Amino acid sequence: MHLWRKPLTGILTIGVAVALASVLIGLAAFDLSFWVALLVYVVSGTAATLFVAWRRFRCVERHEMRPGRTAQ
Repeated sequence: MHLWRKPLTGILTIGVAVALASVLIGLAAFDLSFWVALLVYVVSGTAATLFVAWRRFRCVERHEMRPGRTAQ
């Protein structure tokens, strides 16, 4: 079993969930067309995925910089 798959799956799941929520809100509240909703899905999903991955990277980096910690 690869240990990197679980965190990656979580990051991608959050990105897809944010994208779907954005599209549903856009379709219901703003009556967006299909193409605009698709654009919202792509942009919001990409932004959410990059943000969550960046936060995870920063947390891992900060954890590794603590004194007395060894790399695992």
